[in-house]
Amino acid sequence: MSRDALRTRQTEDGRKVAVWQLVARIPRVVRAQLPAEHFTAYRLPSQTPLHGAQPGTIMFDAYPDLADAREMLPQHEDLWDVLRDDYWTALLCTTNIPDPLGT
Repeated sequence: MSRDALRTRQTEDGRKVAVWQLVARIPRVVRAQLPAEHFTAYRLPSQTPLHGAQPGTIMFDAYPDLADAREMLPQHEDLWDVLRDDYWTALLCTTNIPDPLGT
C-alpha cells in the first residue's frame, strides 16, 4: 500500500470507523462513521447536513490532522487512539518510501 493512500481504521468493537490519509507525514482525517448512530450525516465544523450520505457519517470540511479531529470530537477517543496507532505504523513503514538516490 502506498504511504499516501486512503486508509480505513475501525475500533476493536467495530462501532466506529475513520478514513484518513498520510499527507506529508501528517495524518489527515477525511471522515468518521458511526454505523450504529442514526443522525443525519453532516460536515464538521460547518454543521452542513449531508442528506444523501449514510446516516452516522461526519465529513470534515478541511481535512484536520489527528490532533484537531480529536479536539473536535473528543468523545470518540477510542477511534482516535486506534487511528494514532495506525498512523505510527504507516509513518514508520519504509517499504514505500522513494529512494532519493534512485538506486
